[in-house]
Amino acid sequence: MMPQTRSRPAPAARQTALPIWRVGDGMPPAGGFVALVPGAEAPLIVLGLPGSLKGAAREDVARRQALDRLGADGRTLDIRPARLGSADGWSRVAVADRDAVTRWRGALGAAAVRCRGLLPDYAALPVAPGLWVLAQEGDQLCVRLGPGDGFSAETALAEQMIVQALQQARATNTLPRAVLVLGAVPDTVAARLDGLAPVRDAAELPATVQPRQFAHGELSLDFIRDPRADASALEARVRRLVWPLALLALGAASWAGATALATRHDRAAAAAIEAQTLAAARRDLLGAAPILDLRVQVTREIERRRGATSAIAEPLGGLALLQRAALALSESPATVLGVALDQGIDGVALDLLLEDFRALDAVTAALGAAGVQASIARSAIAPEGGVSATVSVIGGRP
Repeated sequence: MMPQTRSRPAPAARQTALPIWRVGDGMPPAGGFVALVPGAEAPLIVLGLPGSLKGAAREDVARRQALDRLGADGRTLDIRPARLGSADGWSRVAVADRDAVTRWRGALGAAAVRCRGLLPDYAALPVAPGLWVLAQEGDQLCVRLGPGDGFSAETALAEQMIVQALQQARATNTLPRAVLVLGAVPDTVAARLDGLAPVRDAAELPATVQPRQFAHGELSLDFIRDPRADASALEARVRRLVWPLALLALGAASWAGATALATRHDRAAAAAIEAQTLAAARRDLLGAAPILDLRVQVTREIERRRGATSAIAEPLGGLALLQRAALALSESPATVLGVALDQGIDGVALDLLLEDFRALDAVTAALGAAGVQASIARSAIAPEGGVSATVSVIGGRP
């Protein structure tokens, strides 16, 4: 397992609580953990990326540059942006063979759901700005050249890479302020540091270069999942939904079109009925008068004509009243003793002889049913028996 720093408890040097497990080294630990793979099989490659590129565009350009530089097919390589120490201005990618990545994932087995990251082993070294860190792992040397760079290689090759890194640092005036050596690093490696005194204990480092683990974007190198494969799977799912969504949209458009057509027909029919109604009202009632409120104007015109007709109608004359009264009395038990019909009399006066007062009420009701107004002017008990009465018959309309 990757050596851990032995620093005093301080927020700047506190290590991650997750245990670290090297792929192939026994069984994964219980609970969440970080899995390490050989860094030599997932090296960092420096690219020339424009500073203006961001997000997915930067990733696409980086992928094309890496494939061109390695002369490889994109189907055989797994490429991860190395956002180490810089979220947007990164210029390195970690490259691994896709078969190796598949093998690493398979080694996790059921523990894959608990794995928080599948990282190159050099990414697990604690580091800080201005600090280089070296750790020996068997015949491999893991190196972090500050937060933004690192590698793992055989010791002899790693020595040559350290010499080149020192030459470049001197040329760019970016020599580290300290070098932390973890574990039993060979003396030949320390000799390559060329004047940089290595420190064996992180507690001896200045507070400004206290190393921290997984605090500089190392999890961006996670090979546990393939973002492009996830995007492709999502794209495939979305593509499968295209036809159902298209049919749904077509159905909605058809329904909306049918509804709009039906509404247009209904409006046309309503307009035709309104035009016919207006024409009939003008022809039969209103003439050429301006139409402000058709319902109100028609109602007023009908009431006006009804009132005019009532005013013109004349009451029934005496003979017409007598004729109606005779028809009503012909079916009653009343005996007509006399009839008074003269210009001085309003209507017709009938002298009647009846059996009783109930028969008198029946006669007045029969006259009212005949369309005239009958009122009892006089009623009394007749000397010879029965009831004598005088009934006035007035009113009535043709």
